[in-house]
Amino acid sequence: MANSTSSLIGVDLSGLGGTTQLFALGTQCQGTDGTTWEYVEVTSTHVTGKVVIINRPGTAKVALPAMLTANATGGWFGFAQNAINQGEFAWVATRGRGLYVLVSSSLTAGLDTGFALSANSGRLIRESEGAVGSTMYGFYVLSSVQTADVAAGVLSLMTVTWPRSIAEQR
Repeated sequence: MANSTSSLIGVDLSGLGGTTQLFALGTQCQGTDGTTWEYVEVTSTHVTGKVVIINRPGTAKVALPAMLTANATGGWFGFAQNAINQGEFAWVATRGRGLYVLVSSSLTAGLDTGFALSANSGRLIRESEGAVGSTMYGFYVLSSVQTADVAAGVLSLMTVTWPRSIAEQR
């Protein structure tokens, strides 16, 4: 797990959420392994690795495929690095090395092609399995994973350089 390299006092990048807001929503923090984190309030429960959309007020909601092409409110991607319950405040990773990302595809280490959001919300799939126009870039697979259960997904260790899609606004 990453540690904070920023001068913010009291930052805990374990990814665990809490019911007390400790920082302003949208506060960013740098961490070890080139990670960047953002402090958010989650609008639904997220499991480790779930892909979320972070909105401008600092709320994180589950990322759905339609948001890649029709997200009128804008936002950017984050990745829950531990389980976070609805209504809790937590740090979510937005980029870095060695991040957990939930996927619904079998992947081979070294894969760096485009990805898409799975119909099973908050999970990535290979670009070839996704809808036209929903390609995301900025991921490099560090560990090979196999999944037979597409709905449940599996955690993959990835380097996330700057995840983006056509509709993303920052």
